[in-house]
Amino acid sequence: MSVRNSILFFISALWLSGCSASSTPRTLARDAVAAMGGAERLQNVKTLTMKGGTGTRLRMGQMVKATDPENPGQLKDVVDIVDLANGRASLDYALQNGGFMQHRHEILTKKGDKPIGVDIVGTRPIIATTPGGLFSWGTQNSPEFLLRRNVLTIALAAAESASETQPATDKELNGKMYKYGTARTKSGEDLGLYFDPQTKLLAAYEVIDTESILGDVPAEYILSDYKTVDGLTLPHHITVRKGGKDYSDVQFASIAVNDPTAEQVFAIPESAAAEAAKAASADEYSPMKIVKVGNAVYHAAGYSHHTLIVEFPQWLALVDSPYTETQGKVLFRAIQEQFPTKPVKYVAVSHHHYDHIGGVRAAAAMGATILVEKGNEPVLRPLLEARHTHPQDELDKRRNSQPAEQVGGIEVYEGKKIIREGGQSLELYPVSFPEHVDPMVLAYASSARALFQPDLYTPPATTNGGPPAQHLLRAVKELNLKVDTMVGGHGGIGTFADFVKAAAPAASSN
Repeated sequence: MSVRNSILFFISALWLSGCSASSTPRTLARDAVAAMGGAERLQNVKTLTMKGGTGTRLRMGQMVKATDPENPGQLKDVVDIVDLANGRASLDYALQNGGFMQHRHEILTKKGDKPIGVDIVGTRPIIATTPGGLFSWGTQNSPEFLLRRNVLTIALAAAESASETQPATDKELNGKMYKYGTARTKSGEDLGLYFDPQTKLLAAYEVIDTESILGDVPAEYILSDYKTVDGLTLPHHITVRKGGKDYSDVQFASIAVNDPTAEQVFAIPESAAAEAAKAASADEYSPMKIVKVGNAVYHAAGYSHHTLIVEFPQWLALVDSPYTETQGKVLFRAIQEQFPTKPVKYVAVSHHHYDHIGGVRAAAAMGATILVEKGNEPVLRPLLEARHTHPQDELDKRRNSQPAEQVGGIEVYEGKKIIREGGQSLELYPVSFPEHVDPMVLAYASSARALFQPDLYTPPATTNGGPPAQHLLRAVKELNLKVDTMVGGHGGIGTFADFVKAAAPAASSN
């Protein structure tokens, strides 16, 4: 026997000694549960608190150009809590992405037996919403993923649902061979399972995740750094890949099992109690208020991300349907109440950043045509065309019903676009703002001489506008727009004179 063949024989013998060739996925899954501490101990876990996390988050959608690679956001002070006993979860973390820094905390909790979301972001007011109104830049897109994708839930589901008749197969992941089998989650989703033949532990699992922006994407959860915690063996390093790209990677310093202090995290803050009651009594709830700006122009103010409404004789045009599908649904419900005879014909997108396009699919489901400047198309077209099946969103339901219902499409334009009817006009001007995004579409409503934009200037501030406000002021002058009122994609409504004051310090420093 050659030296090479001897080495291969030795490697094969080691492999077979660690895992019988006749092992079934059910056997492997139950071995993994045993290696983690046993089914009884795993089932007795009420809360799992993962603390001291540091790492990265990608797929945040904050690129300057839609085709640019993403810069990873840096995560620190991460505390992920999953309350398995009560169906609650929490994502608490500090995030830095370039010059952007923010402490964020998204909580899926309950009022009575009704799930609600609590959003605590930086210095913004604490608000409550229905669960679909949560949007996170933590280890996951929302805390609800922690309930469905944590290792305990997956391992226990695999031990019950994996095949006990078909043999496991060999499958490579990241340059290493594992024993592989399939199973199903409690909700019926297909799972792929990778078992380490030496440790018997679950090394990774794969499943289809439905992301609010990305839609249905194949996801891999890679587990490592298993350590003993209160008689359980649990992974302290979790890497997530979605759609074949890095998503999040976090190393936790410690894990606490059934920590009694976890209960405090899920208490609804007093300042959000009134909104929590509204969320608990509604199918879809997110804060929303429509305020008149001027002649046939309105500001739909959500929690933190807002929309411009322009009224035409027969229909309405919007600029932005931001943040989440829930906010989009609540926006359209408020519009139908205030303008019962006028459909939304158009929704123009200001830019491709994920927090400003989360409600676009809800708008398309209601029949609106989505106006997209060509530079933003690489993000918006996949968003609108993707399947959303776990859970299924309204656009997916309507598009894939039998027969399919009528929904809105995408209309791509390049350069300036003006919409006119009956003396009213909405003018869309794509402008490059390389310090933030390229392009940003500035929206000008002629009847109120109002300009809408998000992120560059927050009305009604009169100081500290910074370079983005200076750049915006220069763009307004170059476009020769006669502006009286500034309407914010964030913030509120202010005068153009106040905007000039806010931009002046930045202008005088150059």
